[in-house]
Amino acid sequence: MSILALNKLSLAYLERPVLVDCSLTLAEKSKTGLVGANGAGKTSLFRLISGQLEPTGGEIIIPKGLRIGVMEQELKHHEHSIWQELLGLFAPLQQLEKQLDLVNRQLQAPGLAADPDEQNRLLQQQFTMNEAYMERGGLTYQSRIKGALLGLGFKESDFSRRLLELSGGQRAKLALAKLLLSDADLLLLDEPTNHLDVTALEWLEDFLRTLNKAYIVISHDRYFLDATTEQTMHLFNHHLKLYKGNFSAFKRQSQADNEAALRHNANLQREIERMKGIIQQQKQWNRERTLIMAHSKEKALAKLEQQLVAVDQPPAELNFRFKAAPASGQDLLRAEQVSLAFGEKQILQQLDFALHKGERVFLLGPNGVGKTTLFRVLLQQLPPDSGAVFQGMGLKIGYYDQVQKLDDSSDGLLAYLRNHYPRLTETELRTALAAFLFFAEDLDKPCNVLSGGEKARLGLLKILLGRPNLLLLDEPTNHLDIAGREALEQALRNYDGAILAISHDRYFINGLAEKVAVLENGRLTEYCGGWEYYLEKRGQMGVLANAESAASKTEKANNNAAPGRQSYQARKEQAANLRKMQNRLQRLEQAISDGEAQKADLEAQLAAPELASDYQQAAALHNQLQEVQQQLDNTMAEWEDVALTLEEMSEN
Repeated sequence: MSILALNKLSLAYLERPVLVDCSLTLAEKSKTGLVGANGAGKTSLFRLISGQLEPTGGEIIIPKGLRIGVMEQELKHHEHSIWQELLGLFAPLQQLEKQLDLVNRQLQAPGLAADPDEQNRLLQQQFTMNEAYMERGGLTYQSRIKGALLGLGFKESDFSRRLLELSGGQRAKLALAKLLLSDADLLLLDEPTNHLDVTALEWLEDFLRTLNKAYIVISHDRYFLDATTEQTMHLFNHHLKLYKGNFSAFKRQSQADNEAALRHNANLQREIERMKGIIQQQKQWNRERTLIMAHSKEKALAKLEQQLVAVDQPPAELNFRFKAAPASGQDLLRAEQVSLAFGEKQILQQLDFALHKGERVFLLGPNGVGKTTLFRVLLQQLPPDSGAVFQGMGLKIGYYDQVQKLDDSSDGLLAYLRNHYPRLTETELRTALAAFLFFAEDLDKPCNVLSGGEKARLGLLKILLGRPNLLLLDEPTNHLDIAGREALEQALRNYDGAILAISHDRYFINGLAEKVAVLENGRLTEYCGGWEYYLEKRGQMGVLANAESAASKTEKANNNAAPGRQSYQARKEQAANLRKMQNRLQRLEQAISDGEAQKADLEAQLAAPELASDYQQAAALHNQLQEVQQQLDNTMAEWEDVALTLEEMSEN
């Protein structure tokens, strides 16, 4: 059964088309991602589905009584506490609780036994109410409220805070909690990951994966889309197309569709050019019969031109590298025993950190833990209470603040950058702008009319053109759509300086990170690998912590056991752990062997003479080689950890 159908749906603003003849059907409990460039009309489609907008053509078909949930833009009850605001969603259950309480008190009334008919009526009423109460989730709704608030990053001490005390980000998270806990049958989630740290993102992903309802989600977080969607709607050129699979599957399918469309267009274009030549020749003969034939051919030509397909053209490969200024030493930044407190709140506590030339480190941690504060300390904008920060000789920092502000200039983009970098040639500036998705039609656009995403791209480009040898990036993908994020990733891959970045964009982290540093309790824990490596290590630590907890309980339980049995059990567990570690070491050694073979094969392909003229294939092989090398480095690092642990276990 379908939960939503669009039939030739169209929408236009002042004759400017937004949607044109869009038709598709979504099934019950479907988990759908909605993607498209900024300004394509995704939010307008949500407003049509929710009834906030009327279409200019076609229709939206939904089952009778379907409840559609959208995030509230403004929370109205400013005097409510957070808990009261969510409790209000379950007013019918609270009313049922009162009715049940009344019936229970009536059943306990003295003298009821003398009226068996009334007693039976009350018992039947109690049974019916209890059934309804449990069926509607009466036993769990308060724990669900608590779970949602904690999962989205609130603390129990926040539950009593009034709405008027909340920040914009907290209000957005509360609006999201209201939508998730609502009784809607279809949820429309517009950028639900905004304001969420990694822990809250993971909670939301788990919540949506187990949600027994349909939803459509707009998000620029590719990792989140991969984790929570099973099909993808692509809004492009005013049309909607539904793809099976999550975002990564959609990317593969849409790329294949684009390639097929390009071939289709190329074949049609050849036929069009051939027909144009015939028409021109027939007109030159200037005879009545040939002119009639030319007119007939022109009609056929018009039909052919209508068959050309709009293609989402991938950006051309740009031969532009963002060069870093030379630094005199390997050590760029070093923090030693740095501590900092704001009032009674300890932010940094005897923190040690070093960043070396060319490293790419991503700084993670919950919202409010002090990541941006650490940046300000490293930049020497904020003095620590104790400890010291040392900056290397020749260090040139490019700092991108998450509230980056550009000059309010009326200059066009090209003129703006030319004024800041007069030594760069016109070609270099145009190529750099194209790398950040600013093409010919954008170059004269005044800077002060740019959208938030365009300003973010221009700000990042301006910093990179200054040739810093260290980039400090605070949430650089905020405000960027998926195409903008991909452009930034490509630019940073072509940058040869060091990077220290704060980000919650796990796709972005995984594509660039060589090391992950987690800020907790004022100190940093470093992991020598990307996002997937960090997840694996975090999982291992979780297993280890659970194992230690279980071992502690076992030890307490066996305190009164016979010494011989206790010793035997300990030896048995130690032997089992030793076998597991040995097996893990063997698997890692096999992975290293396979990786070395794959690396050698790629290096041989790159060395082939016929590849010298095929730049695209060479670039693809080079990127693949870098990925294999990164994976190999991660596996080697893990092998060293396991081998060391195994050696210590063997000695004991």
